[in-house]
Amino acid sequence: MNEPGGIEALTAPSIESAKITFGAIKDTVDVVREDCGAICETLSSLSDALSVLTESESLDGGLSGASLVGLPMLAAVRAAKALAGRYVEQQTDSPLDTWVDLVSDASAQFESYVAQLDAVDQIAQRYRSAEHDPGQVREDLDILEQTQWQTRAWKQVLGRVARLGQLVDAILRADIHDGTAPPEPAPRPSGLSASLQRRIQDVQTRTTDKTSDLREWVLHPFVEIRDRVKELPAQTARVSGQIETLEILLDLEVATIRACAGEISQAAARVIGIRVAAAIVLPDLVRRLRAARDGAMRFENFLARLEAAYRGRNIGDRVYAVLSDEYGKGLQASRTEFEALEARARTWRANGPAVLAACADWMAVELDVLAARAVIEQQEPPGDRRRLLQRERQRLDEARGFLASL
Repeated sequence: MNEPGGIEALTAPSIESAKITFGAIKDTVDVVREDCGAICETLSSLSDALSVLTESESLDGGLSGASLVGLPMLAAVRAAKALAGRYVEQQTDSPLDTWVDLVSDASAQFESYVAQLDAVDQIAQRYRSAEHDPGQVREDLDILEQTQWQTRAWKQVLGRVARLGQLVDAILRADIHDGTAPPEPAPRPSGLSASLQRRIQDVQTRTTDKTSDLREWVLHPFVEIRDRVKELPAQTARVSGQIETLEILLDLEVATIRACAGEISQAAARVIGIRVAAAIVLPDLVRRLRAARDGAMRFENFLARLEAAYRGRNIGDRVYAVLSDEYGKGLQASRTEFEALEARARTWRANGPAVLAACADWMAVELDVLAARAVIEQQEPPGDRRRLLQRERQRLDEARGFLASL
């Protein structure tokens, strides 16, 4: 049987529920930031490797007036790069320059997005560790909404980054050895000293005899990063899943703050409150209740072992007094927190099923509306609304498990 006013107490939007949501946002941001860091390192290494194929080279060694452009080694290097570029375009249907621009753009967007997540993380930490400052609500909302917009745009980068393995595979398959035989030696440059002429001749001879070394030189950077690039599809898929969760959390957080400020209707605030309660508040309560229970048991065990050691005269009176006081206070704090959380758990046991049912009903209607739009308008509604609703419904299924464990 539901407790009077219990559902409203669980679902009313509040600064407390906003703080709990920010906690979930922070946890998600930490995971996304870690995975993005690993992807950024791979993109940086790939950019360095691509520079071998795209940057112009100069072998004049600072010798004024020495025209060495016709050296066989330089010609062979350029031929190797040209062949690799042609092979990339044949295998991927995109020019090498397009891939280079993609890597550069992706690196910049990843770094920009991580910086945006840092700004969100700072807000989350402030909400969790300090008193709420109404004067910063508008600024906080601006940052959160900017993050929502940037997240939607940034998601498009993930799919392109996942395809970078095609680029590396194409480069490594390029038959540079057969296609880059050095041309005939150019006429000996005039006006050069005998020693410099001998150095040039030596370069020509080594280049002619060791085109396999040239291939290794061109391809070695890509061999080194091949395994890391192969991990990109799995990494981007994992990030994509976390990003969907982050999108849901940001949407709920923005709406919760607006509800607290009276900027949305009561009906909309009620829906937001139900969604936050089911997807965020309930799981947070279960985790905190378990932590408090485990904390109390840990201190009880400490005290039991302390008593045994004291009775066995393994520790003295002064040590016993210090540790007994410390463990006793820890046990009291854990029990106090557990009792407060248990009171909330009782409310959830009584009213939780109704909250989750209301949330499930709202989601079913939203998904039915999307399906009807697709039929009537003969096109899938824009955006990822359906995918996000389905992911939120998965969180609702998890919430049912949390409620059953109370």
